[in-house]
Amino acid sequence: MNRSSFTLKALTAALILASTTGMVLAKGYKGDYKGEACPPPQMLKTGWYLGAQVGYDSYRVRNTFADADTALNPVFAANGWVGGLMLGYGMMMNDWFYLGGEIFANGSNADENLSYTEAGSSSTLGFEANGSYGLGILPGVKMTDSTLTYVRLGWNWANLKSTAASSGVSVSKSNTSNGFVFGVGMETLIVDNWSVRGEFDHTWYGDYNFGGSSVNPSDNQYMLGLLYHFG
Repeated sequence: MNRSSFTLKALTAALILASTTGMVLAKGYKGDYKGEACPPPQMLKTGWYLGAQVGYDSYRVRNTFADADTALNPVFAANGWVGGLMLGYGMMMNDWFYLGGEIFANGSNADENLSYTEAGSSSTLGFEANGSYGLGILPGVKMTDSTLTYVRLGWNWANLKSTAASSGVSVSKSNTSNGFVFGVGMETLIVDNWSVRGEFDHTWYGDYNFGGSSVNPSDNQYMLGLLYHFG
C-alpha cells in the first residue's frame, strides 16, 4: 500500500467518524426526562478560531519542452508530508447555512527526481515544494448541531523549486506559483471549544519557465485539522 492510498483511506475514515460522532450527539439529546432537565447538546461554535493541520501533498508536475526536436514531455509525481497553522472566522448566516473565511501557512517536504534518456544522453529532472500559504472562503451546510460540511474556494501560493542535471551540468530555479484551490471537508465538535475536521483540496498552480521547458504543477492535498474556537 503506497502512502497516498493510505492517507486517502485514513482521511475517509476520519470523515466517517466525524459524521457519525456528530449525528450520535445530536440524536442522543432527548430534552427533559421525567421532569429532569438534560444538558443541551454540544453545538458548533462561531467566531474566531485557531487551528493546526497535518496531511499529505501529492503534486503532479508536467515539463513541456519548447524545443521542436524534443518530443519528451515528462510528467511525474512529487509526494510528501505537509502541516501548518490556520486562522479563521465563521458564523451561521441562518439555521443551516454557514460562511467562514480563513488564512493558512503550511510547510511541505514533497519532492521527486525523474531520470530519463534522450538521444543517448541521460538527464534528471527534480521538483520540490517547500511550503504554501493562502486564503479561502468556506461556505457550508449544518448537518447536525455539532457537524458541518463545507467547500473551500480560495487562492494559494506555493514556494516551488525545479532542478535539472545533464552531462555533468546542473541548474535550478525557485519560483512562487499561485492558483485557484477547490476543496471539500467536514468538521465536527468533539468537546467544549475543540473540533476536528478532514479536508481534500486540489490546487491548479500557474506555469513557470525553467531550462527551456514550461513547468505545470498541480497539487492534491489531504488534511486533518484540530481547531480551537474562541467563541
